[in-house]
Amino acid sequence: MNPYRTVLIDDHQLFNDGLRLILSNSPQFEVVAQVFDSRRAYDTCARHQPDLVLVDYNMPHFNGEAVVAQLQQLPKTCRIVIISMYAEKKEIARFKALNVDGFIAKTVPAERLLTLLDRVMQGEQIIETDALKPEPLTVSDHFRLKQLLTKREIEILKGVRQGLTTEQIASKLSLSYFTVQTHRKNISHKLPFSTKKEFYDFLELLA
Repeated sequence: MNPYRTVLIDDHQLFNDGLRLILSNSPQFEVVAQVFDSRRAYDTCARHQPDLVLVDYNMPHFNGEAVVAQLQQLPKTCRIVIISMYAEKKEIARFKALNVDGFIAKTVPAERLLTLLDRVMQGEQIIETDALKPEPLTVSDHFRLKQLLTKREIEILKGVRQGLTTEQIASKLSLSYFTVQTHRKNISHKLPFSTKKEFYDFLELLA
């Protein structure tokens, strides 16, 4: 049997490369393309016609939800699996509503990932949350909080720290107003702050 042609879509190069390495060590999967910019996801998949696509949920430009919607319009159907750090009930419900073939938390071990992907390719719908759930983030854990943010989200927060409006941030970063709004909404989901003081204390670390 030929290996499953696979495309990886994740803006974090270190994680994307790590996935490629894991899949390349298995005879079942062949990574035919890596996508680091979600705006190139559809064209890349249309060109390579993969059997399987792994999609990060939180990305700049188009988030996983938008990418999945695009991939579901491809002329050649493929299995779509979301790979994400988000594994709470509301996110799981959202992933199921997308009618994807699976959701796998980024914390699963490599061998488990390969097993789950094989089951997806056999026609199962897989929902696999964190095998080892990390300790909840606290407002004082600024390093871990910063690691959750993309470079674009940090740029936007720096604009907020400077007192810029959403319109001004969009103009400064050459983005649309709605793109900045979406990023700010994603940021608010990631950060556990309950008061403005906690939020602005965190912003001071981004200077």
